[in-house]
Amino acid sequence: KTMYLDPGHGGADGGAKGLYGVTEKDIVLAVSKKVEFYLRQAGYNVELTRNSDYDLADENSENRKRDDIYKRVALINSSKCLLYISIHANIYSSPRIYGAQVFYKASSVEGQKLAEEIQEAIKAILQNTNRFAKSITDKYLIDNVDKVGCLVELGFLSNPEEAKLLQETFYQERIAYAIYLGIISYLNSS
Repeated sequence: KTMYLDPGHGGADGGAKGLYGVTEKDIVLAVSKKVEFYLRQAGYNVELTRNSDYDLADENSENRKRDDIYKRVALINSSKCLLYISIHANIYSSPRIYGAQVFYKASSVEGQKLAEEIQEAIKAILQNTNRFAKSITDKYLIDNVDKVGCLVELGFLSNPEEAKLLQETFYQERIAYAIYLGIISYLNSS
């Protein structure tokens, strides 16, 4: 019973840089570790694509971003995981846009079910988004991982309120718990 968590970015690739100097790579790693804790407490084995601030590209890589994402896909695909969750944070040109949202591969019925369960748990626990789970294309990891899974965007680092919340330990705990509950709800319904 293994779950694979993928905290996006890492190392030189900080991902989105939000308000107040917050970087995506730090937020998503903190939340991923909290999700890991909840899953381990429930008796699951958990693997992470990274558990510190580094990328997965080889030392001599000439295209670190590309090689990093290829390695993430290879790690998840070669595992015997029940499912995977890739965790990210969003950014947008307008600071008014906010809300966590879950994305899934359009061709994956089970991925859609998982994404919908996580999205509903996020809506119920955080009570600050009305977004719905949505299919997505042209995301290398989503398109190329052959396991059931989804991508969770924790919120918008470009939104002043959400950028502050995502730096707070208590809020990170709540969103991690929502992701965990969504996973458990999906597994119970399968």
